[in-house]
Amino acid sequence: MNELDLLIENYFTESFETSDLLRLVEQVMEESKCKLPNRGDIAEGIVAAAIVAKLSKREGGKIGMVSASDVIQQVAKIDQMSTVVTNVVPDFTEGFEDTIGFSISMPKRPFAALTDPSLLSCLEGEYEGAVKYVNSGPMHKFATRLASNKKANQILVRAAGTEDQKGTKVDISIIVDGQRLRNQLSLKVKGGDQFAQKTGKSFSVQEAFWEPLEIDVSALEQKYNTIVDQIPDGKPFSSREEIDNGGYMLLASQAAELVYAQAYKTLESKLNNNRFEAEFVRRLADYIRTGAVGPESEFVELVKIEQGDFKRARFGKKFYAEIENANLYPVLNTSGSYPKIQIVYEDDEGNKSILVQMRAKVERASGKSGGTKKYGVLMRNYLETGPALYKLAAI
Repeated sequence: MNELDLLIENYFTESFETSDLLRLVEQVMEESKCKLPNRGDIAEGIVAAAIVAKLSKREGGKIGMVSASDVIQQVAKIDQMSTVVTNVVPDFTEGFEDTIGFSISMPKRPFAALTDPSLLSCLEGEYEGAVKYVNSGPMHKFATRLASNKKANQILVRAAGTEDQKGTKVDISIIVDGQRLRNQLSLKVKGGDQFAQKTGKSFSVQEAFWEPLEIDVSALEQKYNTIVDQIPDGKPFSSREEIDNGGYMLLASQAAELVYAQAYKTLESKLNNNRFEAEFVRRLADYIRTGAVGPESEFVELVKIEQGDFKRARFGKKFYAEIENANLYPVLNTSGSYPKIQIVYEDDEGNKSILVQMRAKVERASGKSGGTKKYGVLMRNYLETGPALYKLAAI
């Protein structure tokens, strides 16, 4: 999905003003000039370099404030992937030195963009956001503790989020003397709000998508299959126009709307019924926590790097207390091409923001068969975070 699609899908709310639209469109147009590969992968390298710069910034017995130049200098030391580059810096106590290692593993194109000096201006927002993150209170205190613990620490900062994308949500690991600490990062960037998805037109996909929230859509199986059985399997079409002319995209949308309408009714019932609400909200919190940081939530914090800023979230007892006391309600939106359900958080002042949204999408997927490009209909369901998540899970 491109940036403009995300803008339309996720950011048009009741409070959205014309000036916001113009600003975001200008930003999208500016970013399109850079033609960067995956910004999320690139940001992992930048944030890891920023952490190394912070841990190394020891001046006059205290930790200094990191600048973008400090981060760029650390990135410049990396000339190939998976190689550990080290800094040796003195502890605040005489007689001890800490060795700070830094390594990056990511696909070749993002790595090439990260290490290309000519693209620095395209990544200004990521550098500024990373700098703001490492200069914030928690990371500053962490760096100070390591610098004054009267030990010769072996510290490794490792950006390797793409190595095991199914097994862990950790993108940046911080390991001290062989021990993994609580400062592991799951990183997001602007537009990277997805944390779970199910793909396919089989009804079992729909059941699996809603099951973690105990939303039962099984009664719709026959009606759903009557619609999707009209959509050919695989990629049998010679062009995308053939898909459109056959009305298959519309059929897929109708099938999705059928399920989303039922899911919305169940959500509305659960959130409006005091007997079910507390149990459902805890289950929703579990779903969000697992999707955002995985099973290692004790060790992982979610960090979203924005243009020149950041947001941070953890999913411990405080998050559960906040979400269980939150005023939440669902909204079904079928005005776009595909349905979506937003769970909205309303604070004590009446301000509303999205906690999570479940969103259907249908694509004209392509692939090659016998050297010939072929097309088919691909149905997806996304679970995505919203701004309210970073309010309720704020540290």
